[in-house]
Amino acid sequence: MQIRYGRFDRLLGRQSNKRDMENKPEASYFVPTTSKTLDILESFHTVGEELTLEEIISRAKVPRTTAFRILYTLEQRRYVTRRGKRYRLNSTRKKIRVGFGSLTSELAFAQVVTASLTEAAAAAGIDLFVMDNHRDPQAAIQNARRMVAENVDVAIEFQRHVDVSPVIADIFGTAGIPLIAVHIPHPGAIYFGVDNYKSGYAAGAALAEFAQTHWDGHVDLVVLLDIPEGGIVLQSRMTGALRSMEATMGPLPRERVLRVGGGGERALARSAMATILATHPDARHILVSACSDDGALGAMDEVLAANRSRDAAIVGMEGSAEALAMVAKADSPFIGSVAFYPEQYGPALVDLVLRLVNGEQVPPFRYVNHELIGREKAAQTLASAGG
Repeated sequence: MQIRYGRFDRLLGRQSNKRDMENKPEASYFVPTTSKTLDILESFHTVGEELTLEEIISRAKVPRTTAFRILYTLEQRRYVTRRGKRYRLNSTRKKIRVGFGSLTSELAFAQVVTASLTEAAAAAGIDLFVMDNHRDPQAAIQNARRMVAENVDVAIEFQRHVDVSPVIADIFGTAGIPLIAVHIPHPGAIYFGVDNYKSGYAAGAALAEFAQTHWDGHVDLVVLLDIPEGGIVLQSRMTGALRSMEATMGPLPRERVLRVGGGGERALARSAMATILATHPDARHILVSACSDDGALGAMDEVLAANRSRDAAIVGMEGSAEALAMVAKADSPFIGSVAFYPEQYGPALVDLVLRLVNGEQVPPFRYVNHELIGREKAAQTLASAGG
């Protein structure tokens, strides 16, 4: 739907009408904030006129803080556009349509990302079109084509297969649709996610500290549960973890470092860990870094099943509720998780969308916060959440 603006004084009446209404019995229905919003919109004499905040305040007779907050809201909802320090009315307003290819509806982390984005999009008046990529590269390609068919203004992709990222990027590029790529870079897209190397480095530091504190620095095996299909950028999490451990403990013999797949799925990680434990029955000091909490939980499952919880220390990534519940247990081999705070993704993604739609220049990447959460903080987090 498009809304065309004429002079608001012709459609809604002048200030005198407002004062008349305030003096009538119906004044109890009067909404001051709505009135101030209309005062600000009416301060523009024409659609093409550009005004500074000070000029709007002078015309609308609205307090500065109130005017700024109303203008910010109008800008987010695309009723006005701000260029530098000047505002102007949008001659037409079309609801923004965004396509989101979610990683999967089966993983807790992806569920939180989707919920956060859904809530933020609704608050910003954005029409969000959500599809499930099912961790399947072909499904992601088909969903990208569906987004183009749906005429989305901006696309957001969350899928782990780097091999199809050029295909997906080309689908949107050919259609002239800006693309934001979550966690896995896509050619020409804005990257949104953690600094993978630094988050891995934080995981490795926690494992090295554990080994020095509990095992006098002795390590029999280092297991890096990777996500090979994610490509070199995602794999830099495990590269960072290894470099961090070696920065503390010195170079590790290559035969003691096992870098295997399965770090993104619980069942695959458990299977990989079962093989490692079976082929290294005498290993008593095993450090495990997983590319995700699901991978770390899978490794933990097998360590517990093999009755070798004292032989291993595990760190995951994402900071999921289930992972933190395990970290908080004093006797758990799961000693920490690098939290990415997916509940904060939605507002940040919406901010990027609005900036792209408004034609602003945005950086090629936007890193989100990450933080290592160990036993003490995990317990505090669960307690504050009523867990």
